[in-house]
Order: sequence, then structure tokens, then C-alpha cells
Amino acid sequence: MASETLGYICAAIAVLFFGTNFIPVKKFDAGDGMFFQLWMCLGILIISFPVQIYRGWPEFQPFAMWGGFLWCTGNIMSVITIQSVGMSIGLLVWGATNMIMGWASGKFGLFGLISDPIDDAQLNYVGVGVALLALALYILIEPTKEEEEESDDSQIHDPVGTISLGKPLLESVGDEDDYLESSTAKKSNPSSSSSSSSSGKTFINKLSPPQKRIAGILMALVMGTLFGCGFDPAQYLMDNIKRDNDDKYPDDDVMARSLDPDPLDYVFSHLVGIFASSVFYYVLYLMYCGGYRNSYKLPALRLPAVISGMMWAVAQVCWFVANGALGFTTSFPIITSGPGLVAAICGITLFGEIKGTRNFVVLTLAFTCTVTADALIVMSR
Repeated sequence: MASETLGYICAAIAVLFFGTNFIPVKKFDAGDGMFFQLWMCLGILIISFPVQIYRGWPEFQPFAMWGGFLWCTGNIMSVITIQSVGMSIGLLVWGATNMIMGWASGKFGLFGLISDPIDDAQLNYVGVGVALLALALYILIEPTKEEEEESDDSQIHDPVGTISLGKPLLESVGDEDDYLESSTAKKSNPSSSSSSSSSGKTFINKLSPPQKRIAGILMALVMGTLFGCGFDPAQYLMDNIKRDNDDKYPDDDVMARSLDPDPLDYVFSHLVGIFASSVFYYVLYLMYCGGYRNSYKLPALRLPAVISGMMWAVAQVCWFVANGALGFTTSFPIITSGPGLVAAICGITLFGEIKGTRNFVVLTLAFTCTVTADALIVMSR
């Protein structure tokens, strides 16, 4: 079992890498996002091998792969969710749901998990509430006009960091076929622009505004639930071993804890599940959609996407360690609220994305809430 100090260090590393892992792909056209996700998940798979070698090739756990499947499924849904309710609302809903779901899994022992011990439950509740407020504040930070124009060119843009921990498709949403059909129609027959623009609409765009909003929010809730449950399959396996150890050594807690499983032994299975799910969804995408029409633009994205995936995987590995050392009730609020601050700082110092008095006031409030939330959560233990 890792020490609490190591748990907090790993939580800090996870926050850093989740807040910066999209920097390598920031200036690349991601197309419709599916190609990007496939290569990002290849980068995730690459990181799984050093962890597995370090742990001496522990037994593969197929059940833990379901956690990767849950994450990948939620990640795929982000495209439709953003089309339905927009980035800000989508991020807020699924980010908050992700945090609450992961925290609740540890607090109440959902899905057969062992509940986390908390010395001061009320203080922990307040800390989670403040963390949710910080999450909402990061959503209010507005990009500059230049940044909005880049976003319209289907470049990956992430003003609040990887709060949901699964948004590589956020700014790759685009109706490329609709755009091309509309442009062609306008050139050949300017009066047909209105009809042609609606001929290629997706099923989401055919819904009325209220229906789109309801569908988008429901999908965001499902996404957040999937993200928040991503660690549960692996944790369930580990908790079963812990129960067995407690039964074998009911009067010797030190011996029982010394035999507890290492969270790193489940990383390989989890990350393999992510890659396998990504390949599965990409094959379905090719069969159903035929692939991205302008796919010739995408090969240059491969290496940046792999690097982005490797950075994401490092953060995910650190999150495994933090879960084992601190429990879900501490790790989830810290790691889901912190990347927004890191991404905002990068936006200011590296890209000049965040400007204006209003944005800096909001960022200051968000920073204060994040630090306060983390302090309250740490003290509650």
C-alpha cells in the first residue's frame, strides 16, 4: 500500500498531465476526432508496458478491462453531447457527474467497493462542494476572439483543461459533409443553400432545440457516470482481495494490509481495455460512416496524438496510485478539479488565450476555490 505522501504526489502529477496532455495536438486539425482518438489510445497502450514490466508482469485481469471500456464509451459520446448542448454545459454536467460518481463510489461503497474511511465527513462534503464550484468557475472563462476563430477551424481547443478526463473529441466535432454539400450547392445554385444545408443533418441536428438540450444533458450525465465508474472494475477486484486478507488475519491488521494488492498490477488490463475499445469503435466507425472524407489531412496528427495519449496515460497511472493511497473520496475531487487550473495557467503563459479583467477575476476565484477544496478534503482525512 502506497503512503499518503506518495498518493498526494501522484495526485499532483495527475493534475499536471491531465491539464497539459492536449498541448501537443493543439495546432493540428483533428478531423472528426475518431482518427485522433485511435492514435491517442495507442499512446495510452504504450505506457502500459513499462508499468507491467516494472511490476514483473502480474496476471492479466480481463474484468479490469471493463473500466477502459467505460471510459472509451463515454469519450465517444462527447461528440454528440457537444453538438447538443455546447462545450460549456457539456463539460460542466459530465465533469461534475464524474467527480460526484467517483467520490460517491468511495464514500458509500457503491458497486461492492469498500467505503473509504473519513475522519470528518462534513468537512469532506464541504470540500467536494467547493470543488464543484471551482469546476463551474473554470467553465466561465472565455477564450479570446482569436482562440474562438481557431476553434471554428476544427482545431482542438480546451479552455478548461481535461476536467472530464476524456475529451479528445471536443473540438473535432464537425459536419464536414454538410459543409461541402452546402458549399457545392451554393456555387451551383445560390437559391438552394437553405435546403442543401439541411439535407445532410445528423439525427441530433434534426431534433428541436428543447429535445437537443434534453438529449445532450442526459448523455452528459451518462458520460460523467461512465467516467466516474472507470476505476470501479479494478477497484472491485482489489477490494475482494482485501476482504479475503481481512478474513485470513482478523486480528493482525498489519499482516492483512501487507498482502493487499498493488493498484499498478491492474493498470495494464485497464489501459488495454481502453485501446481495445478504441479499435472496436473505430472499426464500427469505418463500417458505418466510411471514415473521414478529408482523411488525407490526418497523418501528421499521429505522433502528436500518441504523445498526448502517453501523457494522459501517465496521469491515469498516477491516479491509480492516488486511489490506492488516498481513496476515491480524496483523489477524485482533487484530480478532477485541478487540471482546469493547470490548463488556465498554460493558456495565459504559453498561448495568451486568457485575457481581460473578467477572465482574471473568474480565474482568481476558481484558483481560490480549488486550493480551498483541496485543503478541506485533505483535512477531512
